[in-house]
Amino acid sequence: MKPPVALTTIWLKAALLGSLWASVEIVLGSFLHNIGFPATGTILAALGVCLCVAGAVIWGEPGLIWRGGAICALMKSISPSAVILGPMIGIMLEAFLLEAVTRALGRNRAGFLIGGALATSMPIIQKMAGIVFTYGIDAARLYAAMVDAAMKSLRIASVGPTDIILLLLAINVVLGAIAALVGMAAGKRALTLQTAESPRSDRDSPYSLGSPDPSQRFSLPLLVVHLFLMPTGFIAITTLPIWASALLIALYFIACLVQYPGLRKRFRRPRLWIEFAAVSLLAGLVLGGLKDNPGATQWNGLAIGLQMALRATLVVVAFSAISVELRNPRVIDWFMRRGLGQLSSALDVAFEALPVMTRALGEEKRFFREPLSSIARVLATAAGWMESFEKHAGTDRSAVFIITGDQGEGKTAFLSSLLDRLRNQKIPTAGILAPCVMLKGERVGYDIEDVCTRDRRPLCRIDQEESGIAVGPFTFVPESIAFGRTALSPDRLNGCRVVCIDEVGPLELSGGGWGPCIEGLLRLKNSCLVLVVRRSLIDRVTERWHLGPLGVWDVNGGDSAVAADEIRKALAGFSG
Repeated sequence: MKPPVALTTIWLKAALLGSLWASVEIVLGSFLHNIGFPATGTILAALGVCLCVAGAVIWGEPGLIWRGGAICALMKSISPSAVILGPMIGIMLEAFLLEAVTRALGRNRAGFLIGGALATSMPIIQKMAGIVFTYGIDAARLYAAMVDAAMKSLRIASVGPTDIILLLLAINVVLGAIAALVGMAAGKRALTLQTAESPRSDRDSPYSLGSPDPSQRFSLPLLVVHLFLMPTGFIAITTLPIWASALLIALYFIACLVQYPGLRKRFRRPRLWIEFAAVSLLAGLVLGGLKDNPGATQWNGLAIGLQMALRATLVVVAFSAISVELRNPRVIDWFMRRGLGQLSSALDVAFEALPVMTRALGEEKRFFREPLSSIARVLATAAGWMESFEKHAGTDRSAVFIITGDQGEGKTAFLSSLLDRLRNQKIPTAGILAPCVMLKGERVGYDIEDVCTRDRRPLCRIDQEESGIAVGPFTFVPESIAFGRTALSPDRLNGCRVVCIDEVGPLELSGGGWGPCIEGLLRLKNSCLVLVVRRSLIDRVTERWHLGPLGVWDVNGGDSAVAADEIRKALAGFSG
């Protein structure tokens, strides 16, 4: 197993849930798609609901489901499939919808059943929206005409196009509710199971973020061009003569094949072109002869069909090209540098766990005969993997906790109370405090206090005349900085189980203050590091030092007694 990454507990759980969901998409989804099994999207959505509900039963943290969906969607984005946006959007919609319903109704039977039913209905809604988006509004007319013709030939007057859609939705709703019930039962059963062996990671897995194909050239301007050309192409198809719009799309198609050689394999498949030809032919036969379309001919219908086929070709080609450009390392890096550090680390863990999840899923030979037991065993494997990961992480890196709040809200007072409680429990503590200094009701600076010796001296002041380090309105005393670093030195920390820093702010982020001490403190074994960080700086601090705090305590509503208990449990976990 690789060295532990910086993850909060909920992101670690979401990484495993998303990895398991992705393994279902890879193993089962690929199989069903390859054999052309009908309603594959609904089946995968139901399985996704089942896994998410089971994960919520096992771990039960708000925000787990949408995070798991985000990770699964991103893992899907770098799968070998050429078109990724549709599946990614579908997975995210299902996850957010299920999360929203369980937030509103609670993580209980009603919330899971209603959320699962709605989430499993998303594939058919997405499919209908996708057909209209791809082929235009004429696709709806074609569907209605075909249903009317079929019902007339069967002499069924009471069933219309809307009735069939409602029936399909009802079937999806029932399947979603059943999936939620199975997920609840599987989650409860998984809690009683233990994995037969300690799960292992396989770093040589073919499923990994890795690097893009070295031969692929990426271009940010081209990404913008593709996004711009899609609506422009729609306008061209409806306004230009058929031959002119066909020529433009053909040129665009050829240019994309030259720029993205990896797409050639997808477009060699005859199924895609057979589908487009079938749509054109059906439109010519059906729309051209509509009674409510005076003067219509089969050629008029064929022209509509060709427009639909051109539109579909544009959508498929443009989305395929966009999917490639989204794998541009610069694009990924841009997102990861803007508050998505936890997501980036979670993806690393998810890809490390993916072979374990895939292997566990593949070993369930009785999956379809005993779905409940199979899902429970796979989930137990995920829980065992997490336990193994956390145990390993605990022996290599200190556990991090964060106290947060805004200026003047009592962060230092909260930390002082916490330290008093730990001392009362005979837990050795060390580090530095920064109590505020007030003069005539106004804050004029901060002092620094060594937790071990209780020695105290001025740290910074407003309008300090002596030379020092200026940060905002304060000037820091260099000797006091040295004093604080001594309090955080390894010699002073020998035998201490809890070390605190009050506080980590802009000075540390720029490389000064206590910043140089943090890396060493993170390498302390069997200990806890408590950092005081302003709310607005939490993301920057956690990403700067790749932190995965086990707890974040806000002084507004936080309880130092609860915080002390969490630290005690973390320390007990080290010794256990």
